[in-house]
Amino acid sequence: MDRALPDAARGMGMSGLQVLVKAELPVAMPLILVGMRTAAVQIVATATIAAAVSFGGVGRLIVDDLARRDFTLVVGGGVLAAFAALLILAVFAVLQRVLISDGLRDR
Repeated sequence: MDRALPDAARGMGMSGLQVLVKAELPVAMPLILVGMRTAAVQIVATATIAAAVSFGGVGRLIVDDLARRDFTLVVGGGVLAAFAALLILAVFAVLQRVLISDGLRDR
């Protein structure tokens, strides 16, 4: 990060904590949310794969019905897993809209 931002904040009389909370954190928030969004989608994907070792969840539907050759339910489980990932993405899109200042948002 460019040192001009914290220097300007200190020049305005902010304490170290105020510099972090009011200057640096808002600028870093888009990157933080991208990392959290990516991690959340990976968790959904991993939870689906975890059914292969008997941990249950939506992946259980996929693994069990794949063994039974019931491909309709396999596709249904895949659609549910994809829907869960899209739901996570939608939640993070709303969070990004609420938490990130208009001046920092990509247009």
